[in-house]
Amino acid sequence: MGRISFPETSDDAEAVVGAELRNSPEMKTTPGGVADSMSADKHLSTSGLISCFPKLRRRRGRDEERVVNDLMKYDSVVRDDHSFETQRNLTRDLAGNLKTIWESTMTTIRRFSCNDLLRFTSVNLDHLTETFNMSFYMTYLARWPDYFHVAEGPGNRVMGYIMGKVEGQGESWHGHVTAVTVSPEYRRQQLAKKLMNLLEEISDKIDKAYFVDLFVRASNTPAIKMYEKLGYIIYRRVLRYYSGEEDGLDMRKALSRDVEKKSVIPLKRPITPDELEYD
Repeated sequence: MGRISFPETSDDAEAVVGAELRNSPEMKTTPGGVADSMSADKHLSTSGLISCFPKLRRRRGRDEERVVNDLMKYDSVVRDDHSFETQRNLTRDLAGNLKTIWESTMTTIRRFSCNDLLRFTSVNLDHLTETFNMSFYMTYLARWPDYFHVAEGPGNRVMGYIMGKVEGQGESWHGHVTAVTVSPEYRRQQLAKKLMNLLEEISDKIDKAYFVDLFVRASNTPAIKMYEKLGYIIYRRVLRYYSGEEDGLDMRKALSRDVEKKSVIPLKRPITPDELEYD
């Protein structure tokens, strides 16, 4: 970084501008000259923008008390413990936040298509995401296309997707979330919430289901907390649901048709996969 002096005051800027005008036949200042630079510096000082620079170098011959008064006057007091590295990190974080905001506003949620089966591999790299064979995905596309959606970002990049279905009979008629996942770089943008809300809306308004349910690994604490924030409760525990090794939690959320919320009254005992009505 070059040297940084304290912000120029109005008196300083006016004095230099006057000197240049007196020495110019056309009564003009030199573009980019000392007068222009000091005027710009004065403008930055009065706008408070100079306050983002750390450890401003004291200008020679200036009384220290006057310096402090100038800084207080222009609201440009600077904390000495803000290093250049800290400022650079703050700038980088701000750029990252702006990128996140831009991507979230440019997100498109649409129906999943066959072509997406060749593009969503990177999303499935997460070790907690179940990967199925092609015929499994094709079955969902053919039977429940309204429950299969993809979130697409700038450059047609797949950000995440949700896959589900509707099934059951009587008061067990419900929407089911088979899979919902978001690529790691697009998380913390409430994208999973938007996908879940879409499936719930279809289950509630179109198919008139009583509830929506899903299964989640008992060890997947972040996912469980997210579902709880979305209004889901742990309905029951399914022993050794995942590959016969890990327990699964059956979580449910009642919809408007279940006025008495009977579907979300928790069971008091765990069950085995053989006891599941639907899977």
